[in-house]
Amino acid sequence: MFPAVAMAEEFRKRHPRSEIFFVGTRRGLESEVIPQRGFKLYQIKIVGIKRKLDLKLALFPFYVLLSLLQSHQILKGISPDLVVGTGGDVSFPVVLLASLKSIPSLIQEQNSYPGISTRILSLWVDRVCLAYPESVVFFILKRKLKVVGNPVREDIVGGGKYSSKRDFNLDPDKKTVFVLGGSQGSKAINGALLDALDFLNKEKDIQILWQTGKSDYPRIKKLAEKHKAEVSVFPFIQDMSSAYQISDLLVSRAGALSLAEILFWGKPALLVPYPYAAGDHQRHNAESLKKKGAAEIIFQKDLNGKSLFKRITQLLKDENKLKKMAEASKELSQPQATSYLVDEMESLLFKRGA
Repeated sequence: MFPAVAMAEEFRKRHPRSEIFFVGTRRGLESEVIPQRGFKLYQIKIVGIKRKLDLKLALFPFYVLLSLLQSHQILKGISPDLVVGTGGDVSFPVVLLASLKSIPSLIQEQNSYPGISTRILSLWVDRVCLAYPESVVFFILKRKLKVVGNPVREDIVGGGKYSSKRDFNLDPDKKTVFVLGGSQGSKAINGALLDALDFLNKEKDIQILWQTGKSDYPRIKKLAEKHKAEVSVFPFIQDMSSAYQISDLLVSRAGALSLAEILFWGKPALLVPYPYAAGDHQRHNAESLKKKGAAEIIFQKDLNGKSLFKRITQLLKDENKLKKMAEASKELSQPQATSYLVDEMESLLFKRGA
């Protein structure tokens, strides 16, 4: 969703009189965020393909038909000049119908291992924009492909409103590890870090900036206060730009959005891929960064307090490695990704004469 918002906001800057609409679901975060950003949101019902036998699998054909009918009605009502999909199940019926109706269409794939929806749609759409060059091998029609990177939210690009570590209740002289598991948090990472606090008590020059997610925050805040380790705990950090800037090392999941932000700020990262992501795409994302020297990986099956503490301290005590990781991270960043994507949108529109 956030890459889609970044593209929409950049397009609106260039073309203030344009009309931009979103299609999403009622259950997704988009039902709250999209209207707040000043865009109209249409909602459809859709379920992903399930690999286990349950009621949703039996109802899958019904939901596919329903989503196609709903998408048809939306496209008929809007009559768009361009349709852009940013991956996920909700993109599939809308982008497919747009392509079949000869409406110019573009897919933006955020992960290094493309989802099945993107691979199918690539046969029909006019353009496929990729975040990683490694993704090219998964597509048949290479002429449609363009590697541009992942868009980064405007509030990440800015300088941030906090000027120092003290604004996060942190010591300016200590090394800072920023731990996050996405906007909702990660119970696996949170649990391992809680167990690691006993070990971190002994490290006097390391402190933790910790985004727990809202659901885990009360419990973790209470437990963290019992430890002598330097920890600053938040349920959610609004000023992520500042949080990235003051950090010496990131501990994070390997979702496409998080990695784009980490690379934008050129930060070394210890990645814990979510093992149940569709197509295991987070592992592929993490391995792509590791191969280029920008990140290290600790798999969830190996994650515990002791292993997390060991990997954090090993990295922080190796200044040369941290510097090389940071350089590799910055080299991989694509700060112009949003602009390039909107360039591609415009090329399809102007080709049609919209």
